[in-house]
Amino acid sequence: MNNQEFYKLFKNSKLAQVATPLSKKLRGPNTSAPTHQIIYTPTASAARSNFGIKTSLPKQIGQSHIVFNDIDNFKNMPDVEKHAGPHYTRLKFQESGIVLKKAYKKSNPLFAWNSSKTFAKEASTTDSVLSKFNLGQDSDISEVKDLIKRNPDLRAEFKKWLVVNSPESVMLKVPSKLEQLLKDFIASSPTLVKREKSLADMTRNRGVVSSHAPKSHIQGTAGLSYLQNGRLTNTPNGVKQGVIAPGRIVREREAAIGGIIAAVNERTTLLQSNYIKNAPGKHSRQFVMPFKVNEAELTPTGGVRLHADGVKVGSWIQRSDNYSNGSNYIASNPNFGTMSERNSKDSSALESLLGLVSKSRV
Repeated sequence: MNNQEFYKLFKNSKLAQVATPLSKKLRGPNTSAPTHQIIYTPTASAARSNFGIKTSLPKQIGQSHIVFNDIDNFKNMPDVEKHAGPHYTRLKFQESGIVLKKAYKKSNPLFAWNSSKTFAKEASTTDSVLSKFNLGQDSDISEVKDLIKRNPDLRAEFKKWLVVNSPESVMLKVPSKLEQLLKDFIASSPTLVKREKSLADMTRNRGVVSSHAPKSHIQGTAGLSYLQNGRLTNTPNGVKQGVIAPGRIVREREAAIGGIIAAVNERTTLLQSNYIKNAPGKHSRQFVMPFKVNEAELTPTGGVRLHADGVKVGSWIQRSDNYSNGSNYIASNPNFGTMSERNSKDSSALESLLGLVSKSRV
């Protein structure tokens, strides 16, 4: 082994367990999936800027995770950035104890079924109108328009097919049923012009799959949660019936819960929204309130859909007739307290000075 080979072996040995980055972009909100492996170092080593690379990094207190494209180059300037990515979002999701649900039907590789119980191959593939034309989900609009131009009689032939196979759908016009019938028509029609598959659709170019190639399916729950659906969870107060997580209202129907934007029923958070909008000297993002997470769904693309409802905080939500009676109000959050409750010490001192007795002490 000569010096050149030994140098390459020694240089690449530090990156033996680091995955090749899928993109040169280290961070950004446009990335729908992680592109870099996150490297962790203990806090004591991070304080000394020791991340296991040859060049010391600038000190940033409290950062123990980095991502990089390369640790060294000919300019001795490594392309490194301290970034934790979705690491803490995943930890907060696991701490909440939410059970993930999968909308698509595919067996879990950790609990594989027998071959007789597995779903058919067609059930695991993407079932959409574009897939029937051999197009991917991220195909360009120009490609879709080109296929429509090549099939000018698509609408007329589909109507004739409906009259023969499902005449009641012509009168009822149910969107969900018409979509499934359109898929069946495209799959069974021999006269429609579809996109021809090529060898490039099944290959990878520098680790990136073609837009028309079959997508890589999410395996299991993608490491977000390993809790089993339907399993009881015991707590010191008894069996856990639901998941209550803190969050902030972002919009009328959206809330930020554990780093994930959740869809919220606006009827359950109507009073909370009105209160935080009219709170003097406060911004709406300053109010942290509990939410009941009803469902967490893992999409085929790796995203997470959260559905939550607002939770009644104290008796102020139930006040309707006796709104002016502040003595019945019990605040569970200091930000939702009345002026006298937030300044209880000042009011008590003033009462003792004037020799007054408040209504609550009578």
